[in-house]
Parts: sequence; structure tokens; C-alpha cells
Amino acid sequence: MAAVAWMKGTTHKFYEDRYRLLCRPVPIVVQQDRGEIFAVFDGIGSAPKGMAAAQAMCDGLVNFYREPEKYPASHESIGQLMMKANREIYDWGFMPGTDRPLGGCVGTVIWIYEEKMHVFHAGDTIALLIRDGIFQQLTALHELDGAIYRYFDMGENLQIDVERHDIEENDRILLMSDGVTKAMIPQEITALAEKHLDTSVAVFEIANRSRNIGSQDDITTMMIEVEFE
Repeated sequence: MAAVAWMKGTTHKFYEDRYRLLCRPVPIVVQQDRGEIFAVFDGIGSAPKGMAAAQAMCDGLVNFYREPEKYPASHESIGQLMMKANREIYDWGFMPGTDRPLGGCVGTVIWIYEEKMHVFHAGDTIALLIRDGIFQQLTALHELDGAIYRYFDMGENLQIDVERHDIEENDRILLMSDGVTKAMIPQEITALAEKHLDTSVAVFEIANRSRNIGSQDDITTMMIEVEFE
């Protein structure tokens, strides 16, 4: 079970975050039976093609299901797909006369398969695991003095964080862009999530609270509730 809430930044012309739900209601996911993928990407605001980069990363993940003969059901395959999209974005080049990339995005991807969770990450999006009311942050912040130092558009230089975790029935996993996490700390997010049993209500309340306390950025909140068949 999963739900998403999103809001365009108050000063933005477009909503530049992107997300992907490749889960059981999607026919190709059901047919292939190789787990479920959940992703949140945030286009880098200073990059003219930041939104396009976030979309490209989302689109690349679909090939995990479209081309099973090329990409076996493994975390290595998902990493390959993410690196492939990263290289394609890098090949877009740089803004004329500068070393600033045309594209670029940060993001976190969750793959749930055979009662395991794999986390893939670069940048300042955040994933939290909430179990029995206690949170565990699953991602590091690749940020120094307000600048992102690891992101999708670094070509062969990119190192994607990859971790594997055991999961349990009724675990809740939150994926969020910095429109949420720069407004609220994980303890506040967890407390708000735990107030609502309905995942759709929970993500809306987190997004709405972020905006109401001053977040002007794009806001994306995704919640996955673990249910084993």
C-alpha cells in the first residue's frame, strides 16, 4: 500500500520533483513478479533541465520490468539502470560558458522484494523507516555548507549509496524531498505520520504541515505501508 502527496513550490512556475510508484496495482509489475519500486527525485533548482533529469531517472526504472531478460531481479540491475540514466543526463552537457550542468537531480529509490528492502540514494532526499512508532533514517545527506556534492548527473564519478534492510509487516517507509525535510525534523514527521492510520491522510498532513510552517519549495511525500501476501 502506498500514497503520495505533492505541492508545487510557492515561487516555482512548475512542480520539479518527480516520483514513481511501480507497485502491485500496475499491470506490468504484477506480471513480472519481481518486487515493487518506489522513488522520489528532486530536480536541482539551478539546473535548467533539473525537472527533466528527475523525470529521466523515474523513466529509467520502468525498464526493470520491461526488459527482464536484460536486467535480472537484483539490486545490481537497479543500480545499473540508475547509472545508465545518470550518464545520459551527464551527456546533456553544461550551461554555455560555465561548468554548471544542464540537468541534475537528487533522489531516493526503494526496491522491496522477497521481504527485503534495498535503498538507493544520492543527494538530500530522505527515507525514513517507521516501526512501532520509532524512526530510523535510511539515507545520508550528501550536502556540505548548503551545497549538494553527490547527485544524478555526475557521469562515471557518481557513487550511489546502496543498503539492504529487513522489513516487517506494518512497517511504514517515508520518502520525502527537501520541501518537507527542511521544514520539519524526522521526529516531527514521525509523530505526525503516527497520528494517522490512513496513508493517504498521513502524507497529505505531512505535506500540508510543511507548507503551513513556511516551506516554499516543491513538496513530495510518499508513504509505503508494508503488507506481505
